[in-house]
Amino acid sequence: MKLIKLLSFLLILTSCNKYFGIIEPDYIPINETEEVFGNNIVIQKNSNILELDKIIYPFTDFLINENGLIKIKKIISLNETSSINIQNELIFYSNNNILSIYNIDKPKEELKIKLELDKDENIIQIINLSSSIFVLTNKSKIFSIEENSANLKANFDTFISKKIILKGSNLIAFTVFGDAFEIDLLNYTTNFKGSFSLNHGVLESSRNYEYENLISHLYNSGTLIFLNNSDLKVESTFFIKDLNILSSLGYFKEFIDAPFVYNDYLYFIEKSGFICVFNPLTSEILWEVDVGRSIKDFNFTEEGELILLTNYELIIFDSLGEMILNFKHINDYPQKMIGYKSKILIFGKEEIQIVDLTSKSTQNYIKNKFNGDIELITFNSNIFIKDRKNLYQISE
Repeated sequence: MKLIKLLSFLLILTSCNKYFGIIEPDYIPINETEEVFGNNIVIQKNSNILELDKIIYPFTDFLINENGLIKIKKIISLNETSSINIQNELIFYSNNNILSIYNIDKPKEELKIKLELDKDENIIQIINLSSSIFVLTNKSKIFSIEENSANLKANFDTFISKKIILKGSNLIAFTVFGDAFEIDLLNYTTNFKGSFSLNHGVLESSRNYEYENLISHLYNSGTLIFLNNSDLKVESTFFIKDLNILSSLGYFKEFIDAPFVYNDYLYFIEKSGFICVFNPLTSEILWEVDVGRSIKDFNFTEEGELILLTNYELIIFDSLGEMILNFKHINDYPQKMIGYKSKILIFGKEEIQIVDLTSKSTQNYIKNKFNGDIELITFNSNIFIKDRKNLYQISE
């Protein structure tokens, strides 16, 4: 079927001049746009964004002070391999072989629990399941935290990636050799779920998204996996191959996140600046663009607005691919962002910048030097920032 689609596409392509449609004899072109930039980007000059719709990807749960005034507070010291799990007022975090439980309301009552780990072993996930806390290591050991102690429940003796998929009481772990297996956290049993091809890429934090009966998962920036949502088996799809055949932009090879769905289309965002809104079931591309610079982060609203952060700009596209904002920020080393109503927070290595979309200006600027790459964590409308050495909390 894929071969037939490809042959049909090539036949159509050779019979036209890259235009799919019929030009009427009395057709008169109308110029509806104000400016056309390189890389197929169209800017609508008269667009005015007063307020963003609710962000649905990759975060859904946070608030930003309406007046744009915030503070940043360091609350916990970490190390580069520390894992974090936040539940209400409790923060579970690891430092080497120690699991600590920090109470935001009672910071002096911190509890520390020692785990018996091997020399080359570290904690990669802290999982909260039905009020039970489980700890997963990179050698696929599972500990349960009971009565302020760690109890070893299973040891599968396999090196695994830090990223997992949690579905109910089961989790999918991925080995460093390209295998996926399911772990039942109730019975401590394992079940092989398939293999996948490993491509070169950077291991970064990402989300998992559901599409049709699939779950999209980014093992690393160059390795995209789809799993069956029913039995959690690795699926062999041709999505990326079809995308690279049909797209006019170039080769999609390193993604910023797993693709997410909106109105039956998957949004593929490539690090180098490629964006393609693609329906792999119909092989239809709704819109695609090359922004011409590296993309650092993104937000996506419930009305289909795609907000991009580059080294120099904030760029917003509407659901049909028209650029509705291009704002040059002043953050020297931008890494992450969060949008809320008329505000966008840009997190850089040395500062936090608050952009007001209504006035298209920088409203606030907070100096804070972070150590290395940062990760944003949201819980109950709170925003936390994790770097290599500390955990910070954003407050009013």
